[in-house]
Amino acid sequence: MKKDRFEIFSTSVLHLVRSVQILKSRKMAEYGLKGTNAVCLCRVLESEGGLTATELALACELDKAQVSRSMAELTAKGFITRESGDERRYKQRYVLTPAGKHAALDIRHTIADIEESVSRNILPASLDHFYHTLYKLCDNFDVLLNRYKAD
Repeated sequence: MKKDRFEIFSTSVLHLVRSVQILKSRKMAEYGLKGTNAVCLCRVLESEGGLTATELALACELDKAQVSRSMAELTAKGFITRESGDERRYKQRYVLTPAGKHAALDIRHTIADIEESVSRNILPASLDHFYHTLYKLCDNFDVLLNRYKAD
């Protein structure tokens, strides 16, 4: 079993990513949006006073180009607006419109329902241990990737 862990891990992660993408896409289709928009909407909802493009990129773990495209789509659909002010454009904060707040709350509710469904019959302590281990694995992969980048 130990020698197969990487294959099990890799295929399981891919399966989870595909499942999440399908579920996000279905929900976002109700709003005529893409999956990437969901995370941006929810991050802006969670923020106090909106987020700049740079803050969004960090919070969502997306590159600035993805954030820019997402904000353009969300603005065009009336879910996000840019706070007006004297700051340069890239320093302006994105805030939710009333429609954006409604959509973000609906998405957050759907995410909570999904989390409840997929966590059914799993003890809370087991989930805590799983997420702790998952975060540690991600950190370890980051260390490994940084080592390869340095070479």
